[in-house]
Amino acid sequence: MSENHLLVLNRADLDSLGLTWSEIIDVLDDAFRQKAQGLVQNPPKPKVSPREGSFVHAMPAYLGGSDRVGLKWVAGFEGNSAKGLPYIHGVVIMNDPDTGRPIALIDGSWITEMRTPGVSGVTLRHVPGDPRHLAIVGCGVQGRRHLEVALHVHPGITHVSAYDPDADTVLRMFADLADDRSTRVAASAEDAVAGADLVVTTVNRPMHPTIDCAAADPDALLLPVDYDDAMAPAAFRDAAFYCVDDIGQYDSVADRIHFFDVPRPDAQLADVVAGEVTVPDRGRRMFLNMGIAMDDVALGALVLDRASAAGVGRSIQFP
Repeated sequence: MSENHLLVLNRADLDSLGLTWSEIIDVLDDAFRQKAQGLVQNPPKPKVSPREGSFVHAMPAYLGGSDRVGLKWVAGFEGNSAKGLPYIHGVVIMNDPDTGRPIALIDGSWITEMRTPGVSGVTLRHVPGDPRHLAIVGCGVQGRRHLEVALHVHPGITHVSAYDPDADTVLRMFADLADDRSTRVAASAEDAVAGADLVVTTVNRPMHPTIDCAAADPDALLLPVDYDDAMAPAAFRDAAFYCVDDIGQYDSVADRIHFFDVPRPDAQLADVVAGEVTVPDRGRRMFLNMGIAMDDVALGALVLDRASAAGVGRSIQFP
């Protein structure tokens, strides 16, 4: 690409690349290994809230092992659904690590949509156990993507139960993705998690009441993708092992907005991926992956490389 051009990649461009979950999980797994080696700069993300029920985050990161740098500027607005708009909008800017020049502008909502379940896929790879019953609470974009990832990493899952206020959303998800597995539309979130040994919550606004997961399998893996919007403090406190994706990011929000009554994490995901911390194979295991900029830059670098090689996207003169 010319030294004064910027590659623009929209959703259609990114979909056309045909990335597999294995490829996405691999590149994110590598990023966490770099983090464990001290090669990643990933400051906690600052937040502004232009409207009630909204956030806008600035998320920069540098991955020293792969020498990639970039920023995600991402917004989430709860009121968007009533306007027929996606909850998440954003862009990822990739920079030349030698000069700082912006070299790519990538649809950040697609990156968020894929890297979030991709990180859950990293977790699923490194937590012992072979789940058979998956429960999903919240069956929007992230619920569907997490069903895809869970079945990719653990194809032996035989039962899927799910709850969403819109039961038709659950039925469509099952029809599209569950194949011939046993499925059940649950009457409530608590009903969905009963007996499940893998629980994923992906709601986009606080749920009342929240769930303590006491009815889940005693050795269940719990993935609260939505922070504490769906799972009660008791679910965190009662876990035999509690891990987050980044302690610095966790500390930046723990005393301000979330987690008023939850324990200190036992570990962060990079240490698990690197084999420095062993996850117990018994008891409920809780992994809170909050979403860090490193994930976005790692996936942004993968799609930039793939798109450049394939001639996908539009090159515009910039600056």
